Amino acid sequence: MPSHSSILHSFILPSITPSSACTMRWLSFFTAMLASLAPFTTAAPRPAAASHNLAPALLPPDQSEIPRLVLYFQTTHDSLGRPISMLPLVTVKHIALTHLIICSIHMHQNGHLHLNDHLPSHPRYKTLWTEASIMRSSGVKVMGMIGGAAPGSFSRSTLDSPSDLTFDHYYRQLASFIRRYSLQGLDIDVEQPMSQGGIARLILRLRWDFGPDFIITLAPVASGLTNEWGGLSGFDYRVLERDYGSLIDFYNAQFYNGFGSVHSTSHFERTVDEGWDPEKIVIGQLTDRGAHQHVSLNRTVVQLRGKLGVIGGIMGWEYFNALPGGADAPWEWAQVMTQILRPGLVPEMKIAKEDAIMLMETWVESAWPGAAVICASVGGAGNEACAAEAGRPNVDYMAMVNA
Repeated sequence: MPSHSSILHSFILPSITPSSACTMRWLSFFTAMLASLAPFTTAAPRPAAASHNLAPALLPPDQSEIPRLVLYFQTTHDSLGRPISMLPLVTVKHIALTHLIICSIHMHQNGHLHLNDHLPSHPRYKTLWTEASIMRSSGVKVMGMIGGAAPGSFSRSTLDSPSDLTFDHYYRQLASFIRRYSLQGLDIDVEQPMSQGGIARLILRLRWDFGPDFIITLAPVASGLTNEWGGLSGFDYRVLERDYGSLIDFYNAQFYNGFGSVHSTSHFERTVDEGWDPEKIVIGQLTDRGAHQHVSLNRTVVQLRGKLGVIGGIMGWEYFNALPGGADAPWEWAQVMTQILRPGLVPEMKIAKEDAIMLMETWVESAWPGAAVICASVGGAGNEACAAEAGRPNVDYMAMVNA
């Protein structure tokens, strides 16, 4: 029986020319995919690699986005049901965001995929999806995140099912969602027990279906990278990186809530000493911890870059109430992080008057389904005041016009 590589070359190599760079990227991708099938035939696990790179990179990382500045966007509406705009992240000066992760995607046994508590097509999300397309046009990578603290997405009844038919049923919902909303990647945040084979199957299927340019990341607690204090995912990230690291772009590691710290460089350095590539580890932080955290983080990042040369970047959970600006100006967190991490790398985008008008109309559609329910519970004169406030946009799209 011919080898995987000989079959691959017989189909692809005749079409390659010196100018077909795209074809070469696909050849590299498929070669790595076929090589990654080997662990399924291995009876016993191999020892962990001793080098800093636990697995070779599938494709060279985009150096223009390293160090990365990543921000999660989960809370989509304020307390009055008004959409929260993500556009200040690209219209306000001195912000160099690289990745925005829309979350959280949930799978439900015998049910449909949800974004938080609603179907992704719910009218409340019209502003979200409209603004996400503008973010993409500005050069920010817009991804989705599946999982998180809510159980169900990775259970034995959904995406970790021992039945391939059951897995495929729920995976098709996820793939359809990714395609419909033109997501450029998926962050897999496993915070419930999941099997080693289950996470590998999901990553392999995503990479096979969406190709080499689709971004695949995971969001382990930082201690889960070394098994130093345990993790939340059930599987071993060291084994995953060893066997499938070529298919994973980077890790949004949670260095908070007792699972890791950046008050010094020690935890990040221990992770690197155990074989992790520092370029693949993004330091996750909570965004609502204030100025003291920013000072400590800045000091640690400066020291790490002095010792290691480069790190994967910084990640923030989450946007809507990030300090120092809080709910009134959450983008200020990204300004502070840009100065720490990516000064001088700020993108520029244009918003025309017709864009602003369209965004205003979309905002009204996204606000009122939820605002009407919230205000109905107030009653009397309070209901009228609530309705008046809820109907007042909390973002000035016309002020963003610069083209």
